[in-house]
Amino acid sequence: MTKVLFSFILVSTLAFVGCNQQQKMIDHEWTVYNAVIANGDLTSAIICLNRIAAVDKYNANALDTLAILYLNAGSFEAAHKIASRALNVRESDELTKTIARASKNLGKHEESLEHFSKLLAKNPDNLEWLYEVAFANINLSKLNEAMPHIQKIIINPESGSAVMTEFIKGGSQLLPYKAVAFNMLGFIQSKVGQTEDAILSYETALQIFPNYYLAKNNLAVSQETLAKSN
Repeated sequence: MTKVLFSFILVSTLAFVGCNQQQKMIDHEWTVYNAVIANGDLTSAIICLNRIAAVDKYNANALDTLAILYLNAGSFEAAHKIASRALNVRESDELTKTIARASKNLGKHEESLEHFSKLLAKNPDNLEWLYEVAFANINLSKLNEAMPHIQKIIINPESGSAVMTEFIKGGSQLLPYKAVAFNMLGFIQSKVGQTEDAILSYETALQIFPNYYLAKNNLAVSQETLAKSN
């Protein structure tokens, strides 16, 4: 009986010491993380968070932050993997946004649509989520499903002043949501053979933002298509 009791106490003591050492290691890594992230050292910050996650695989704070850092670093596969793991620990809008954006950049449009739709359901007038849901639907060739979201952007009173970044080959442009919505509308119209309507939509986009690169290109293509058909 005495030997059993002693063994139990010994095991319990060792477990306590182990847990205590583990927590000290995690606390140390957080201290290092805060120091390196303050200096903008993203690589070292990611290393710290990976060490924490290796010791405590259910550390929600480490997983959430790690997924976001991977996304910001352009490591979309890693961001997607960690965000998926983190969502099994706890859900948050920030994580949903992270996995949605990672999925989009990986060309997983079905998955990005699922997650962006969750965000839109919570905030139906959010211009960013309206755009992302429309964009995903277009990339999935669900043109009819994209249209209501595009129309909601167009009629939103803030869409003429609120801006978003649209990436183009070799760079990006900061554009009003309304201009982007009219360009998307024109794209859909051109896809279904409504070339004249598409031209009007592209011209409207250019009235809103005259240097809109994609709208200029799309307008030129539609004008050429119309000229060939006459």
